[in-house]
Amino acid sequence: MSGYELHQKLRTKVVRLTKKKAYPEAITALHTGALELLSQGEQGSGCDLGIYMLDVYNLADTPVTAETRSRVTDIVAAAKADFWRKKLVDAAVKWSSKSGGADAELRLFAAKLYAKDGEYELAEPHFLAASSSDPEAAKEFAGAMAAWLSAVAKRATEEKGEERTQDAIERIEAGRFALRATLPLLASRNVPAAVAFIQTYLETLTARLRSLLLPISPNPRAFTAPNGTQTDFKLSITANSELNFAQMATALSLAAQSGVNDALRTAWANLVRQFERESQPDPNATGAIAQIGTAVFGIAQRRQGGNMLSDMMASLFNAPPQQQRVAAPPTQSNQPPPSATSAATEAKADDLVDDEMD
Repeated sequence: MSGYELHQKLRTKVVRLTKKKAYPEAITALHTGALELLSQGEQGSGCDLGIYMLDVYNLADTPVTAETRSRVTDIVAAAKADFWRKKLVDAAVKWSSKSGGADAELRLFAAKLYAKDGEYELAEPHFLAASSSDPEAAKEFAGAMAAWLSAVAKRATEEKGEERTQDAIERIEAGRFALRATLPLLASRNVPAAVAFIQTYLETLTARLRSLLLPISPNPRAFTAPNGTQTDFKLSITANSELNFAQMATALSLAAQSGVNDALRTAWANLVRQFERESQPDPNATGAIAQIGTAVFGIAQRRQGGNMLSDMMASLFNAPPQQQRVAAPPTQSNQPPPSATSAATEAKADDLVDDEMD
C-alpha cells in the first residue's frame, strides 16, 4: 500500500471512530500510522496524522500525561527538520497549554530538538517556557545559547572583509546572548532560572574563552549584596558591559529574594544608569529592565502605552542574532586586555565592580 493510500485509509477510519467517540482506538491508529508513514519518508502525511492525533486529543479532552506526551514526542522525533515538523510542534504546544499552562517537559523536548539541528531561533522560546518551572532547563538553555553564539561568530568570520577571529567576535557578542535569556527570565520573576542560566553560560564560555575574563585575581569573585544577604553567587569580571550587567542584574535580583531595602534599590538604579550609559540598550531592553525594577525591586515605572515585556519578547524572537550585523571591530579603547596582569588593569576592574555596587 502506498503512503498516500495508507494516509487516506487511516483518515477515513478515524472519522468513523470519532463519530462513535471511540477516541482511544482513533488515537492508537493515528499514532501508529504517523510513525509508519514517517518511516517511509512520507513527511507531510506522517506529520498530518500527528496533527490529527492532537485534534482527537483536544476532542477527547485528553490531559498531558507521560503516556500522552510520549506519543507526541515519538512522532516529532521521527519527523525531519522542516515546516511540517514545526506545525506539529506548534499543535502539540497548543494542546498541552489547554491543561493549565505550558508543559515544561514537552517544551524542553522541542527546544533541545531544535537546538540539536541548529535551529536556535525556534528553540529559544521553548527554552524560555521550559525554564519557567525548571532551573535545570535553564542550564540546557545556557548551553544552547553558547552554541548559538559560537555559530554566529563562525559565520561572521567567513564574511568578506572580516579580519577578527572567532574568539574575538564571541567576546564582543557574548553579552547580547546572555541578555536574551536573563532579561525575560528576571522580568517574569524567575530568578532561580536566571541564576542557573547565567552561571552555566559563563562556565561554558570561560572554559573555551579564558581571555573573556579580565586578568585579575580572584576572578570570578564573590558577590556581596547591598542588603547584607549572603549568597554563593560569583561574578566573572569581563570587559563586556552587557555580560557584566546580566550578571549583576541576576545577582541583585537573587539578593532581593530575601527582602528589598533602599540600599538594594539604589544599587539597582545605579547599575541601570551605568548600563544605559555604556551600552545604550534598545527600547525593548529598556522596557524589560523597567519591568524588572517593578517586579523584583518594587520600583514604580512611568506609565506608557503598550506592553513593554511583550514587545521586548517579540523583538527578541523576531530578530535572531544571525540576522543582525555583528558589532564593528573593537576600537583600541575596548580591545580585550593583554594576558599579562597589570596594576592599572586590576584597578580598572575593581572600579568596575565598585561602580556596579554603588
